Amino acid sequence: MKILSEPWYLMNQTYYSGFEKEQFDNYALRGFNELLGVSPEAYTVIIGDQEKRVIIQQTSKDNVLQILSELNGYKAGDVIRHSQDSYIVMLKPQYNQMYQKSKIEMCNINLKWVDSEGSIQSFPSVFYYNKSSSGIDEGSIINLPNGHRQAVVQKNGHTIKLKRDKRFIIGGEAFKVVDVDYVSDEGLVNLSLQSSADLNSAKDNLELEIADYYDHIADYKINITNGSFATINTEQTLQLNVNVTNRNILVTSPVIEYSLSNTNVASIDSTGFLKPIATGSVFVTATYNNVSTQIEISVTESTAYSYTCEIIGVDDIKKGRTQTYTAKFYRNGVEYPDESKFSLTDDDGISITNLATIGAQDSVNNSCSVIAAQTLGYVRLHLSNANGLATTNKRIRIKPLY
Repeated sequence: MKILSEPWYLMNQTYYSGFEKEQFDNYALRGFNELLGVSPEAYTVIIGDQEKRVIIQQTSKDNVLQILSELNGYKAGDVIRHSQDSYIVMLKPQYNQMYQKSKIEMCNINLKWVDSEGSIQSFPSVFYYNKSSSGIDEGSIINLPNGHRQAVVQKNGHTIKLKRDKRFIIGGEAFKVVDVDYVSDEGLVNLSLQSSADLNSAKDNLELEIADYYDHIADYKINITNGSFATINTEQTLQLNVNVTNRNILVTSPVIEYSLSNTNVASIDSTGFLKPIATGSVFVTATYNNVSTQIEISVTESTAYSYTCEIIGVDDIKKGRTQTYTAKFYRNGVEYPDESKFSLTDDDGISITNLATIGAQDSVNNSCSVIAAQTLGYVRLHLSNANGLATTNKRIRIKPLY
C-alpha cells in the first residue's frame, strides 16, 4: 500500500493505490454507516434544516458532548438540535479516514435583538456566568468579574453586525456589549457583556426580553398612491405607483410582490404595470415584507371617471413642532394636477380641535404645514380637490418630545 505525503482529505489525486477521491469517499462513508449501525450512541439530529445520523458521546464536562459524523457533516458554529435541546459546534472538526469529530455545547439562552432594519433576530447561544480557563475540554473554571458575562453565538450574516454598546436583556437583566471577537474561534462570535442596570420599559420590551424594542421595531406601511379604485377601458394600461415606509421613513427600491384576484381580466408584471385582457373587475394586492394593500381595477368598454386623492406625510408630530404635508390627486388611478384644500378637525372628524393648527397652505403646490400644540392626542387632517369630488383624511398623533 502506498501512503501519501498529504492528508487524504486535502488531496484531489489518488489516496491509496487504485482508489480515486470519489471511490475513497464512498469507502469511508460505508465504513461510518456501518459504525452507525452498531453504535448505541447513534442519534438522528437536525443540523441546519436537515436530518442527519451522528454519534453523540458524553464527556467529562456538563453540557458538553462529542459528536461524530460523516465527512463534511457539519462545521464550526453550526447549530445542532438534539433531544429537544440546541447545541453549538464549538471547535473546528478533526478528521480521520471515516468520520469527523468535534465538541458541541448546549445553548442555555436565545440571544434576541432588533436589527438595523427593525426585524427581530433570535439565535441559540451559550451564556456563561463562569468560563473555562483553558477551553471546553478542561474542567478548570474561572470566575468572571462582577457583572461580567460571556456569550457565544453562531457567526452568520446577522451576528457579525453586532457591535460594542449593543444592549440585550437576558434573564430579566440588561447587558451591554463591551467587546466583540469574530476571529479567535472559527464559526463563532464571542461577546463580552457587562451588566448595565438600565432597564427602561419605555424603550425595552420586558415581556419579550428584547432591548431597544420600541421605536426600533419595523413598522412597515405600504401605500398604492393611485388610490383604492381605478377605472380603465380595454385599450388602456395602468402603472401602479407604490411606496413603502418603515417607521415613517421611505424605503428605497422596495421589491413589491403583486397578485391578481382574476387573471382573466388583467395581467400585471413585477413593476406594477397592468394590462387589461377583458372587461370586468379585479383586485390587485401589493405586498412587501408580509404587509399588504389593495386597489380595485374596473375594466370597461368606455372610460368612466373616478377621482381619488392622497395625503403624503408622517403619522405623528412631536408637541410644539411643525410638519409639512403634501397632496396628490388621481383620475382613474393616474396622477393629474388639481388644487388642494386642507383643514383640521378633532379625531372624530367633525369637531374643532385645539391640538394643532394649519400654519400655511399652498393650494397650487398642494402643501400645508401643521403646527402641533402642547397637548397630546390625535387630530384629523382633511384634504379635498377644487370641485370636492376627491376627499380623504389622515389621522395624526401629537406625541411627547421624548
